[in-house]
Amino acid sequence: MTLNELLARVEALRGEVDALRPLDPEQEARLVQKLNLEWNYHSNAIEGNTLTLGETRAFLLYGITAQGKPFRDYLDIRGHHDAIRYLEELVRGGEALTEAAIRELHRILLVEPYDVDAITADGWPTRRRIAIGCYKTAPNHVRTTTGETHFYATPLETPALMGELLAWYRREAQAGALHPLVLAATFHYRFVAIHPFDDGNGRMARLLTNLILMQHGFVPVVIPLEARGDYLLALERADAGDLADFVQLVGRELIRSLTLTLAAARGEPLEAAGGLERRIQRLREQLAAYKAVPVQD
Repeated sequence: MTLNELLARVEALRGEVDALRPLDPEQEARLVQKLNLEWNYHSNAIEGNTLTLGETRAFLLYGITAQGKPFRDYLDIRGHHDAIRYLEELVRGGEALTEAAIRELHRILLVEPYDVDAITADGWPTRRRIAIGCYKTAPNHVRTTTGETHFYATPLETPALMGELLAWYRREAQAGALHPLVLAATFHYRFVAIHPFDDGNGRMARLLTNLILMQHGFVPVVIPLEARGDYLLALERADAGDLADFVQLVGRELIRSLTLTLAAARGEPLEAAGGLERRIQRLREQLAAYKAVPVQD
């Protein structure tokens, strides 16, 4: 669908949900628990966390840990869970998005400093300390699958660029010209392009995307692990100047979250609602791709 069609679908779903508010407290609690559990699992899994969805659920709901899983994986889940709680407090308190809030969110997310494997500028393996709650002090460029280096902002550039990003966000949020979906997706991309922290930038970007959506009255989106390839490809296309695919990707997941919310408002089973919407969307995408392939004689 076109961007305008996607935004129209988003607003139509939001209108249906609003017409059924207030939600039944138990259904709303079930919805929040489901979205937050999936958000915790998928956002960490995208970054390589080895806990399954079931293990994540057992840990967050009952404190049960699985034998043989890395302790750091559990710290990441706990930190992400606490980070969501911090976002909810910001939304309830009507707090503005600031650099101080972003650094505090990073501190909560990563829990404690830790060491990671790294490579020196001249190619030698080393260990690097990951600081929490402060901007990076060393370059964090990455090597792409083609062997090229993708350059993020330097440590020297980062504070000014983050200041510019937050100033841009405040202007656009106040002007109200951009739909919250477009605003949140654009912020996500610009944040990732800076990569302001030593680690945790992907999880931070997804947390901040949802903070913006939640501050504008929407429910959070969950980028699923199975969409990781599409997610990274859409970000690469944004690097080339085309943000449309990334906005569409976030928008499709927002539609799923709104569909779940509508099911909760109607008292319907949540599992069936979310899964069906995603399967239908996948089928539409596959059908569109099939039609685009030319027939060979």
